[in-house]
Amino acid sequence: MMKKLDKSLFNIKSLSQLIKISERYYFTQTQLREVENDTQHRVCQLVDGQVNVIAEDAWLPQNVNGQLAYLQKIDGVAQLFVAGEQKTFEAAGVHQYTATADNNHVYYLTITSHQSPIPVLSERPIPRRITEKNYKADGYGLIDESTQYRITYLDISKDLTKVVLNTTTRTTLLDQFDHKLLLTQTDNIAGLGESNKTFLLVSGQMIEVSQNLPHGLTADGIFDPKGEKIALIAHDGQYTNARIFGVYLYDIKRSTLTPIFDSDVDALQDTMSDVVFLKSMHQLFWRNDTEIEFVATYHGHNRLYRLTTDGILTLLDDTQRAILSFTSEALITSYTNIPSQIETRHGDILYRPDSKEAFVVAQKYQFASEDGSMVDGWFMHAQRQPAPTLLYIHGGPHAAYADAFFWEFQMWVSLGYNVVFTNPHGSTSYGQDFVRSVIGHYGEQDYRDVMTGFEAALSKFSDVIDVHNVFVAGGSYGGYMTTWIIGHDQRFKAAVAQRPVINWISMFGTSDIGYDFSKAELKLDLQDNNISKLWAISPLAYAKNVRTPILLLHGEYDLRTPLGQSEEYFMAIKTQTDTPIEIVRLPESFHGVSRNGRPNLRIARLKVMDDWFSKFKN
Repeated sequence: MMKKLDKSLFNIKSLSQLIKISERYYFTQTQLREVENDTQHRVCQLVDGQVNVIAEDAWLPQNVNGQLAYLQKIDGVAQLFVAGEQKTFEAAGVHQYTATADNNHVYYLTITSHQSPIPVLSERPIPRRITEKNYKADGYGLIDESTQYRITYLDISKDLTKVVLNTTTRTTLLDQFDHKLLLTQTDNIAGLGESNKTFLLVSGQMIEVSQNLPHGLTADGIFDPKGEKIALIAHDGQYTNARIFGVYLYDIKRSTLTPIFDSDVDALQDTMSDVVFLKSMHQLFWRNDTEIEFVATYHGHNRLYRLTTDGILTLLDDTQRAILSFTSEALITSYTNIPSQIETRHGDILYRPDSKEAFVVAQKYQFASEDGSMVDGWFMHAQRQPAPTLLYIHGGPHAAYADAFFWEFQMWVSLGYNVVFTNPHGSTSYGQDFVRSVIGHYGEQDYRDVMTGFEAALSKFSDVIDVHNVFVAGGSYGGYMTTWIIGHDQRFKAAVAQRPVINWISMFGTSDIGYDFSKAELKLDLQDNNISKLWAISPLAYAKNVRTPILLLHGEYDLRTPLGQSEEYFMAIKTQTDTPIEIVRLPESFHGVSRNGRPNLRIARLKVMDDWFSKFKN
């Protein structure tokens, strides 16, 4: 069984970053490699149903005046290629670039650091000075405070370059039009803040676009075809990282920013999958100079909207699926049983990568929360029935399971488990009140939603569930909720908590987002009068109550919920109970090991989890 589990991950081809030049589609295809134990990107061409590889170790295709551009790794760093010719030779590589279909102008971003993010062994180690509050970032490591962000203008027809911005302020490129450059900047050197500022860079002058959103966040922005207006996906920062996004229109001549879509629907592509590796350059585009199209996330799936500059909204597509990338004619989509495919707006399949696996469709169901609102859940059937059942809880908490492919769940089905997963209060895509309801209330309605959703599944699918073998698992916030559950409930045969939050007191100063997250989510800082409150919502406080065998999985490089969180829980259970507990440390792994970690470790962690559950099955 585990041999089949190993191979399925390497058979999946994940599609992203779809564009069209003339009558040919270009996209990035990503595949995990077993022997090399890495992630491989390649830029591909689709024409008349045939797929051709254009470049290996390449991604982010864009249209430069009718020619194909992309980034390709050369000697370990990314360089810009246009029409197959290398155009940059940057020692630090090219981090981002933005191009346009109607001229030869390219702007690209380089990021130069002088200190390694991961401390390396040296014969003469040098002390590292830290002065910034946000000095580290999970998935990266320690931040060099003198990092340089440089934007360079490149005319590909003349091979002419000119540096237009050089700064130590963290900078992200968005779009360009006729020597106007759209970018965002943040004072958070790790890039972890839930706010940024959006600027137009024109002739060396920075003009703020987001002045009406002083604490807001811009996720995307793009010029209209005439270069007179800019459409932004942004929010006003009212609820920090629990604020849903809207669409704003910036008039360049009038210097005005106006919301044109502020519905209770999140104007952002935000569907959870563990086989999506790269995002598209943009999540919206101008159909013409008065109409914008964008992807929003609604009740666990993506919607496609058309919006006029006057605010007239048309719902174009409401299919229960994820839309990973789109053009005016085609989409990259994902379903619960299909990792990704390219299809037309009319539903004709243009390209579906071959897979030797027959994947299972997740069955969606609903249940009522305590406030009367309906909450979504999904159920995946094991082949043999009745079967042991695994309740799986997502991280965040401001994230959401979706009508999208999730490889790990397919593997649990192949291993003989039913899988239950839900979007409790706090999840995204259900409106502003729903997503912010957990702020200051962790372990309350969210916990009761998870349990109610599981009980609803036990009732609805009672004929296929072995009620004597039920298990629970989750990662990050899902790990917090897993340990919270077993500190308050003893119904599960065994549990697995991955990279969990265990102690909010120690999280405050050790996590890369600890201080900001605690202030925003718990409404508590580390003052004397809050210590007892932080302790009361920490699973560590209930360790003595735990009777459920618990396995802890944690990446040794984790900076989001540091390894010490699991170590504290392990020691508490060991010294206060006789409950079986183990901790498995995943080497060279950050917080996102289950999504973007080394392939062998993604597989190894499932083997460890399955072995743990199997020990305690009736």
